[in-house]
Amino acid sequence: MKEFNFKGYADLLARWVDFSQRHLYRCPENEDLICYGPGFHTNWGIQTHAKATSAFAVVACLEEIDLSCVSISREELIKTTLSMARYMLRTHLTGDVDCTNGGKWGHSWIYALSVERVFHAFELLEDYMSDEDKARLRVMMISESDFLLDSYTIVAGLVENNMLESNIWNGAILYRTAVLYPDAPNAERYMEKAYQFFANGISAEADENSDEIVGGKRIGDLFVGANMFDSYACNHHKYLNIGYMYICISNIAMLHFFLKSRNVEPHPIIYHNLASLWKLVRATTFDDGRLFRIGGDSRARYSYCQDYALPSWLLIEDVLGEDCETMVDEWLKILKKETDANGDGSFLSTRFGCHESRSPLYYTRLESDRANAISMALYWHKKYDLKPKKEADPLTHWEDAYHGSAFSAEKNRLVSFTWRACELPQALIVPRNESSLAEWRHNLTGYICGLGLYNNDEPENFSVVSFEGGFLTSGRTISFSDQFLSEGHGKEYLAKKHIAFAALPDESTVLCIEKASAHIRSFITESAGIFWNIPNDIFNGSLRHITSEGGDFTCKGRDNARHNESFALGHYANVDEKLGIASADPLTLVRRDRRQVDIKGNPGCGTLYCEEICAQYQSEPRWVDKGSVLFDNAFAITLGDTAATKAMSQGLKRTEIGNLHAISVTAQDGKTYAMIANFTGEDQVFSLDSYGIKSAVNLADGKAASEISLAPEGAVLLQYEA
Repeated sequence: MKEFNFKGYADLLARWVDFSQRHLYRCPENEDLICYGPGFHTNWGIQTHAKATSAFAVVACLEEIDLSCVSISREELIKTTLSMARYMLRTHLTGDVDCTNGGKWGHSWIYALSVERVFHAFELLEDYMSDEDKARLRVMMISESDFLLDSYTIVAGLVENNMLESNIWNGAILYRTAVLYPDAPNAERYMEKAYQFFANGISAEADENSDEIVGGKRIGDLFVGANMFDSYACNHHKYLNIGYMYICISNIAMLHFFLKSRNVEPHPIIYHNLASLWKLVRATTFDDGRLFRIGGDSRARYSYCQDYALPSWLLIEDVLGEDCETMVDEWLKILKKETDANGDGSFLSTRFGCHESRSPLYYTRLESDRANAISMALYWHKKYDLKPKKEADPLTHWEDAYHGSAFSAEKNRLVSFTWRACELPQALIVPRNESSLAEWRHNLTGYICGLGLYNNDEPENFSVVSFEGGFLTSGRTISFSDQFLSEGHGKEYLAKKHIAFAALPDESTVLCIEKASAHIRSFITESAGIFWNIPNDIFNGSLRHITSEGGDFTCKGRDNARHNESFALGHYANVDEKLGIASADPLTLVRRDRRQVDIKGNPGCGTLYCEEICAQYQSEPRWVDKGSVLFDNAFAITLGDTAATKAMSQGLKRTEIGNLHAISVTAQDGKTYAMIANFTGEDQVFSLDSYGIKSAVNLADGKAASEISLAPEGAVLLQYEA
């Protein structure tokens, strides 16, 4: 078990506090008040300020933290932090001062989160706070709790009203207020409603009629709605969202350690379904702490939800006893790498600094997320002796029907496919020890772009089946473009996209067949089959070596092309001698002139640079007729060096059998596999003889195969002998 690197995290946070002096604003009408960032009364405005306050408090009040890099004294820093805390207290609805944009904050579904994330700052500042400060804190806490008690209805839902994380933080502030102020008139009622909030936080479908008794409470009696499928998949922001599973855990952590500091025995309902959720979350986290986001992300890469994994790991250690210190230690190395690359003490200025002037609120929000999470880890480790007792036992295979999602996690390979993802659909295959190779934006499923600012897919139908050592999925989406320059130009459906994808049981290889055809006469600005995203940014030293049939390329990610460029790779390519692709069609390396992994799919706000390997790539804007094929390809990706990739390429076979598409390959276990897909709208029959197969096993059911009937968008995966 590794020891927590207090100094490593503390040095990062102290450097950030010094950098963040530039984002402090002393209010002219009330010079005793200081805000961080814009200081707005919006949801994220006050929360951004609150998170920064927590970081300043930890650096100021923990004497173990070295302040040699901070430009002001500890005494001045404590005064600054008090002024920041007072800004929050006095601009609340119960206060006497308006926020910088006029008006006050408070009383909504999200404002409790600001209080939860800052509260350890108030604990640290307690000896410095005046009686008036403490009175304002009490009034604020009771006011927020009364609002939630009498004016807020608990809701939950699998797709609509998915409120898992907010139910937890709203339950937490009620619980916290009842513990802090047991003499408050509604203290007992706060606690009862808090129990119901927690029962409907990590709530699963099976909870609805559950007779489980938790701390004297029957779960079925408290049930309002399920926020998670029984698989513990979460459809937050309308896609499979691993990140918000971590947000839930982090908010439980904030209350847990608050109660621990007061020697208050927590009600077990606080941890309702936590252990079950954690099994999925741990399985979708690399050992270095980076999230294996099988459903993608609409936000800036490696920020926000990723940051709140840190306090979550501490909760898991203290409540479930699992050792998370390797992730804690390795995540510090990733943070340090980026902070050192920035060179100014900031967390994100190199990858996201352009937004400091475009959106000061969003920029300071993301900076303060990381600062807030680190401040919690430092405070809790200083206060408690956290000693986990056991190794994790995560899932190795998982599937969710609603999202059309499956993953397989073996000793060396992580592989997944998700239809209802953020930038959908998406597939991932990466070596288990190479998290920097993971990027999910339409990955391995092709990309079609129209004239709108926003381009994505909608799922139409899909199926997923898992088997020992892998899975098979197939289906169809429709690509669209939206947010056009022309007035009255509504959402435009561009192309039908058919995909079949399989993770082979050799624990190294995937197969994919994909075809896209124009849905209507459309104007296409860019189209790319495969669309393999290879991150090449700060985290891998901004250097990738690509060895290919068409030549070798050394790609410097931070020294990206002056304009979009493309290079022929031939039929195979390998990245850093770790992961390689073989394609029936020639491959193209596409290099962009900017960080192109954008936020919410909006161009011009990229936070990660990627190399792109594509097939049948076309970058010329053009009209295409209805039914025109935009790409039609088949490929395999496998772990290993260039020699393994080249060997796979030489054995790759792509065939069309009547109306069916087929690909076969000899995998790294020495066995031969074939995937056959039906992209027509009618049932099709596949016979082994037509493919020259002597005998075969259908991996979906483990039975010997002969003649196979394939439904529309169906696929079959065979292990066979010729």
